[in-house]
Amino acid sequence: MAKGQQRDLKREAFWRRALARFNTSGLSVRGFCARERLTEPCFYAWRRVIRQRDAEQEQSRPAFVPVVVGDAVVQGESDASGIVVELGNAPGTRSLTLRLPAAMPVRQVAELVHAIAAAPAPISGSIVTEARP
Repeated sequence: MAKGQQRDLKREAFWRRALARFNTSGLSVRGFCARERLTEPCFYAWRRVIRQRDAEQEQSRPAFVPVVVGDAVVQGESDASGIVVELGNAPGTRSLTLRLPAAMPVRQVAELVHAIAAAPAPISGSIVTEARP
């Protein structure tokens, strides 16, 4: 796209739908383009452009958002729900939900979150943790 030129959102939406149909069609690019009456150069160009746009959007999202937790524990309603920490809900990232008791020491929560953020292996699923004395 030329500098200063605005995106044509309708055209981009058209090509996103076309690429989604292609991904489920089981056809080659040539066969799909013939069936849909699209030119192959446009197909390849738009596939490249959309991949670049998606990659730029993905890079602009924070992979890990710092959280500051105070030392005070509020008694009452928070005891029932506890602390819920959700990490990595974006496609292709680690996904983890921690449900911790509200009385869990702040330092322990911080150490747990830092350890998970530094872990090299992909994580998926939910972990439920109870406070240990």
